Amino acid sequence: MTTPQTAHTATPAANPATERRFAVAEIAAPLLAAGVTPFLDAQAAGTLATFLAAPVLVAGANAAGMLSDRLLDDLPGGDVLRAHRRPFLMSTVATATAAATATLNGMPGIDALLAGWMTMPSLAGLVSTAWWGTTGLVAFSLRRVLSSAKPGTAAAPAAPAGPAPDSPVDKVLQLWDAHISGEYGACPGQNLILTGHSPVAWEGVIEAAPGRPVTVTAATVSGVYRVPAAWVDITDGPHDSSRRIHVRLTAPAEQDGPQYSALEALWLQRVARKGGCMPGTHLEGVTPDPATGGVAAWVMADEDTDALTVPDLYTIAGALRTTPLLVSVERTGNPRKAIFRMMDRSPLEEGRPLPGPETLLANKGGFVQLGTGLSGKPARVQLYDPEGGARHVLVAGVTGSGKGGVLQLLALSYHVNGVAIIYADPKGSSNPDVEDMAAYAGCGLDEAIGALRLAYSILRHRIEESRDLRAKNFVPTPERPYLVTIVDEMAQLLGDKSPHRAEAAFIVLALASLGRSMGMPVVLCGQIMNLDQMGSNTAIRDNVFYGGALILLRSDSAQADRVDLPRAFDGIDPSQIPAYWKGDEENLIYDPSVPEDDPRRTFGVGYVVGPDERAEMMRAWILESAAGHFDPAKVAVPGDFPGWGERDAIAVIPVGPAAEDADSAAAWTPASASPAPAKEPTAEEKILAVLDERRDPMGLEVGYLHLDQITDMTAVTRKTVENTCSRLVREGKAVRNPSTPGEYGLPLPDTAE
Repeated sequence: MTTPQTAHTATPAANPATERRFAVAEIAAPLLAAGVTPFLDAQAAGTLATFLAAPVLVAGANAAGMLSDRLLDDLPGGDVLRAHRRPFLMSTVATATAAATATLNGMPGIDALLAGWMTMPSLAGLVSTAWWGTTGLVAFSLRRVLSSAKPGTAAAPAAPAGPAPDSPVDKVLQLWDAHISGEYGACPGQNLILTGHSPVAWEGVIEAAPGRPVTVTAATVSGVYRVPAAWVDITDGPHDSSRRIHVRLTAPAEQDGPQYSALEALWLQRVARKGGCMPGTHLEGVTPDPATGGVAAWVMADEDTDALTVPDLYTIAGALRTTPLLVSVERTGNPRKAIFRMMDRSPLEEGRPLPGPETLLANKGGFVQLGTGLSGKPARVQLYDPEGGARHVLVAGVTGSGKGGVLQLLALSYHVNGVAIIYADPKGSSNPDVEDMAAYAGCGLDEAIGALRLAYSILRHRIEESRDLRAKNFVPTPERPYLVTIVDEMAQLLGDKSPHRAEAAFIVLALASLGRSMGMPVVLCGQIMNLDQMGSNTAIRDNVFYGGALILLRSDSAQADRVDLPRAFDGIDPSQIPAYWKGDEENLIYDPSVPEDDPRRTFGVGYVVGPDERAEMMRAWILESAAGHFDPAKVAVPGDFPGWGERDAIAVIPVGPAAEDADSAAAWTPASASPAPAKEPTAEEKILAVLDERRDPMGLEVGYLHLDQITDMTAVTRKTVENTCSRLVREGKAVRNPSTPGEYGLPLPDTAE
């Protein structure tokens, strides 16, 4: 439809005589500065050059559109400044250049500026040519002002004389100025702000004087631009003294034109109106969407709207008289731009079965496709980052939302990519296929906490081994694979009624904060995301929730204390996903003669959001059972863990807070490790530990980590990390990166002493 352009305003000067005098001054100023300044004494010339800096700044701000219309309206001659933005800027720059040249180099400098073009090619020649070119361009661009008739000599202005406009945009603005908003136009003072232009259409905002209505009609625009009145759409503007205008320059396709015009008008009338759910917005680029069978468009903020505010889909659907499953608004990286889709029928209604286990093979970035998005884009989740370590995953959804199927897809994804699985299912054998794919499964409340204890022991071993080997990054091998801990129904272990809550929270926090760099991600699965169902531990929430992927299916609308969703979820409420696909036609009176239309469930419908990705409605692959898709002979195990043969014994030994009442002699300890500390490591100990992991084993260079990485790896607050790192530098225990701010490392051995 249209493409965004810099806003152009057709605003004539109020007094033509004043405008001509100003134009003469613009043309003469550079020449006068070049002729007069060399004859001034040094102090006067310097004062003049300094004084000329102010007009340059004003002209630059005016040309960049930084001076508001209200300010220009209040300034004497502001209408002239608005109409002469580019000539005024070029004139002031040329004038200041001449004054500065004369001040610094005297008459020889002016001679070089005026006659240097004869010495081409040379630096002086280039400067002289550029100065003369700028001065001449000022005169050329103001030729129409100087040749225009004096006020009162004609009853009405003639059409713009002289050469054709420089561009189609200039032509639109000049025609509007001459025949609509000008002194002799059909609607004087009703100016056009052009917001978009393309070969097929242009659009903008008509602004009248404050407090006055816009009286421009489609018939007036039709006569000026020689297009049919049906091609001109004038709708409500951002305020009462404005109107939006859209003018087609070519005939719309017969099957497309009415649809597009109707949708744009519907948006302005019901969504973007004052008091609407997205005021100060409009649609651009409406186009058919093959993925949905409907249409897609850009939602754009108006000129006086700084950023889009996206309401929930339930509200937008109501405004457009449809259902939440048939509309979509997705944020983009531009705060003034979003993607809008409207469908007659959702492409997600027909669930697609998993094509095969090979579909779940990760790409080089560690991403796997779990389903398809509304736009047809793959719905992906990152299992691991080859450079940043393993990625945690949170799955949430009420019973019947497809949570078990998604967890099965995740487990199968880990399996086909050679990741070992420890499965904790406190409810029992609720997902036997995941149990069969796991290297170790704890089914039942006590068995599930045992699975977590085993995962914690492997984590401790890998941390100690990494320190002994002075390894920087985790590199998986068949004997030492990625190892994921899947916790199903997490509230049974982490909720406030769990008898194992303190121990489970201690272990999950250790996995969430330290497991990523050890190749040990954690997957938490539950019905709701309340903090009290996650051990009431903000560190667990922050490390899992914000440090990995979120898979949010239909949720409980009553969870008032749900943790804040990332900004990608603005306007999205998973609790509003209905349980069934059904239309909005409801019978007021039951008619037994009408057969019931059995609804189909929406299981697997939700949102997947990974790092730096936007939230889009998706549907996961349908997988009733993973049996037959995985190879029991290829179930990966952590062969690097020396206590794997004793795993059942390790699973019954309490750790963390639960170990206080246990026999300490019974606790399993890695062969190369010291007994676990009785208390949580301090912030300094955690920071030194992660910096030590980054240390160069050869001792040739300092391994630096940024404050953001340290914060993420230690689960310590950013402020504490900053203060502790600064103190460690003062004490000589750490060093700053002299070339990159915010990076710290351990000193080399020869400087540590």
